Amino acid sequence: MVIVPAGVAVLGSSADDAHRRPDELPQRQFAIREAFAVSRHEITRDQYEAFVRDTGRPLQGACLSDRLERGNWVYDPDTTFRDPGFRQTGTHPVACVNWDDANAYVAWLNSRTSGGYRLLTEVEWEYVARGGAATAVYPWGDDPSRACSFANGFDQTTRASYQDMDTSGYQVFDPVPCSDGALNTTPVGSFTPNAFGVFDMIGNVSEWIEDCHAPSHEAVSASGAPPAFEVRCEKRVAKGGSWGTLAHNLRTAERFPYEPTHRDDSIGIRVARTIR
Repeated sequence: MVIVPAGVAVLGSSADDAHRRPDELPQRQFAIREAFAVSRHEITRDQYEAFVRDTGRPLQGACLSDRLERGNWVYDPDTTFRDPGFRQTGTHPVACVNWDDANAYVAWLNSRTSGGYRLLTEVEWEYVARGGAATAVYPWGDDPSRACSFANGFDQTTRASYQDMDTSGYQVFDPVPCSDGALNTTPVGSFTPNAFGVFDMIGNVSEWIEDCHAPSHEAVSASGAPPAFEVRCEKRVAKGGSWGTLAHNLRTAERFPYEPTHRDDSIGIRVARTIR
């Protein structure tokens, strides 16, 4: 874990971000009044495997994957965190886990330790991803061509393996304009960490956060707490993009809303811990 200091968090896109979406607005600032801890790396296959074996959690598939046909993502019953459709080792980030799985993992951590583990809020997540800095589009600045030093995204390496992919349904198809040498996930910590010493906040796999998805950031309370809903929220949020994410979707402010039961070959887990 890395201790993240108190500071000022920026949430959302600026009004001049060409790729901003309504649910990324308005851009707001929040005070992070107390330091907290965050996992230096995304949770690995080996770490998640330990939880599954210890708790006897059933192995569940129906993960969104393109293992059957490259570039065509469908829910596949045989695609699980142990076999996400591409080669991994135990040091790769776990994928094909849903929001409920992520929370069960956190609960298991708390049962085996002194507690305090949880998922990040969206305000905290963007604060960590930006490394405490202000309003650049990406954590490393505004230039997507620098991404390959910091993030594993849909770059020229990936594009070369997806030449036959049908891109007609994309409003914007902008592979990252550099090559990081990785097709799918990479071992955690393979790229340059950010200013807080945290790896892979952008790329590799997206990360489930605590927040329900709301149509704008107006729903976030003044304290930065996630939006509260009187009924069970329909969608949760994943942040950070992945090995299969195009350049404009690797932005810090990007939000990926999914049902809590959604499993995906590009979504994993990062944990936070309240310091008591």
